[in-house]
Amino acid sequence: MSRTLLTANGITVTVRDGWDVEFSELAGESPRSLVHLANFSLPVERGDYGSGAVEIMGSAGIFMVLMEFDATASSSALFSGGVMPTSLAVADFSGHTLQRRIPNQLGTQRFFVASGRPFVLYVVLGSTRTAPLLVPEVNRTLTGVSIADSSQ
Repeated sequence: MSRTLLTANGITVTVRDGWDVEFSELAGESPRSLVHLANFSLPVERGDYGSGAVEIMGSAGIFMVLMEFDATASSSALFSGGVMPTSLAVADFSGHTLQRRIPNQLGTQRFFVASGRPFVLYVVLGSTRTAPLLVPEVNRTLTGVSIADSSQ
């Protein structure tokens, strides 16, 4: 299996065969990173939380977002105590967590601070039926993500 390392703004992602990864920068007082990862081809036009992408993914699809928040958010209660997840369970996913509810899709989100930087991880699975097969793939992908200080 071929793997490629992509790095931008202190975020490194190990990209495996069949995955599409795109980095971008969000506007604001200070630069913030946005990373989209999917096991299908990402459409050019899509929203921060995947609108435009989640509608086209099939039942075996996985769409993941790492979105950085303004540095001041790291001290808020939402991010307190959270560390970057590397292991999720099927029970962590729900249709109620989706930014945009699409029948049979499941989602989860986790707020965390890594290297002093506040992020949300948002993951959408293509189907409740395939979730037991997709969650281990999500976990393998998460173990290939590292976040360093943004100056690196």
